[in-house]
Amino acid sequence: MRAALFTALTCSALLILGAALAVDAPPGRKTPNAIDRESGVLASLVFPEIFDRIVVDGLETPIQFRGTTYLNIAAWNAWCNYHPTAADIFNRTRFRRPASEHTRDNKNVAVLYALFRLYEASPVSFGGNSGIPVFSALLEREGLNPNDRSTDMNTPVGIGNRAGRDTARLMAIDGWNAEGDIAGTPAQYRQPFADYTGYTPKNSPWKISHPFRWQPLLESNGRGFFFRQKNVVPFAGRTIAFGLTRSEVRARRAPAPFKRGGATVKTALKSDVAALRRHARKVLATFAALTTEQRVLAEYFDNKGKAFRTEDNPAGLPGIATALRFGILGPANHWNLDDDMVYGLGGAVATLDSMVTAWKEKRRVDAVRPTGQTMEFLFGERKVKVWGGPGKKAVRIRAGDWQPYIRTMPHQEFSSGSSCTCSALVEHAKLNAPREDLPFGITVPKGSSKFYPGQVPEKDTRIEFKNLSEWSELCGVSRLYAGVHFEPSIQAGVDVCKGIGESSQKFAEGLRDGRLMGKWMTWFPEDTEKFWEEE
Repeated sequence: MRAALFTALTCSALLILGAALAVDAPPGRKTPNAIDRESGVLASLVFPEIFDRIVVDGLETPIQFRGTTYLNIAAWNAWCNYHPTAADIFNRTRFRRPASEHTRDNKNVAVLYALFRLYEASPVSFGGNSGIPVFSALLEREGLNPNDRSTDMNTPVGIGNRAGRDTARLMAIDGWNAEGDIAGTPAQYRQPFADYTGYTPKNSPWKISHPFRWQPLLESNGRGFFFRQKNVVPFAGRTIAFGLTRSEVRARRAPAPFKRGGATVKTALKSDVAALRRHARKVLATFAALTTEQRVLAEYFDNKGKAFRTEDNPAGLPGIATALRFGILGPANHWNLDDDMVYGLGGAVATLDSMVTAWKEKRRVDAVRPTGQTMEFLFGERKVKVWGGPGKKAVRIRAGDWQPYIRTMPHQEFSSGSSCTCSALVEHAKLNAPREDLPFGITVPKGSSKFYPGQVPEKDTRIEFKNLSEWSELCGVSRLYAGVHFEPSIQAGVDVCKGIGESSQKFAEGLRDGRLMGKWMTWFPEDTEKFWEEE
């Protein structure tokens, strides 16, 4: 019963994905490898039913990336025990089961328990505990007991429980302060993911004193409640990367965009102010001439998990990593489940390592983003030409009244996290692509915009990508379309993350072959408890 259900999971999730990307084979013509690949419970069962809304819609992007990375790691740590050579990320092979037990059913049962135990251990890391009863019911529906906490390593249940537990223990010491306990705060006052490194912005939301430094904005819920931005995880550049050592992350730098970035309004170099004004004019000019396709791209690449949800398709269009893995490369390469697991781990590591690298740069440079305050500082009371809204002509407004197309995220400008992560993901994807000229496309339903529902796009809009490189480039430049980045930050993100896709591929392939891939262990002090060595 269970095996039959595992092979039928594609009906709800992956067929929709294939249709959205127009790259998969039509229903009824699945190969054995496709059936095997699409039976993987993380992508086709657990994520759509449990984590889709709470992770994608409920977490800030870097925290979302961390959560999805650990889901893939927990799945790997369970699955690898049913592979002839693979080791878990702790380089353990001693729990490997005999070849006769390397069945799809055993793999999926182990992965289900690993994911459930990981989620139970830190609900806040995955958007809250609302999905726990849903996950419990899912296990019961599959004929599994959610309360079975056996650690009998001769069974898939025991293997999954141990994999989830050990992954959770690693997650608890990775520096993200998910439980708010790193600074020793009493339990009743802890704030998940709170900064513990003492970051303080140079500017207030009401005044720019340092024109090249990050400024927290004053935001509103549209109902009279105003609140000040708090920099999101400013410590993330100091947290562990899996495929890079600490020194390798530190060495990744792009030249800062200003010669005297720490200057005040009075001490700012004229050349720096001129450069900032030039970049601001580029943002405004791009914004004034936005096309339907550019608006769609701005929103599509803004939500790295899902975008353009509708009543007919509540799952929305697939996120970047999801589309690469399940909609494009899996079908193109005819991967089975094991192939998919190797790619999935590499892609997850590329996502996290690139984010850690980008956040290290954001903290180091601490650069200002395009905002109405910045425009007012640069252009005073002058009026500027901007996009007039859906179906309207461009209009002229006071420079200080300008707002970007989408929300300005609460973290620094330089370098772009989007261009960094997209370039790393695509670099990793290219290492697994059968060819470079792999065309694909997305269709965005009429009126499905989150920001302008019912108005954008004005009609069903098809966007074609010639190849993976074009997708990566458009991911970066979409931040300029959106008005949330100055142009230099986009290329800087690409530059600092060059090679991360390759290091992530080596990490996953090394573990697949049973080799020690321990760069992440070097992030910890020597006296860190090596819990993974316990029997």
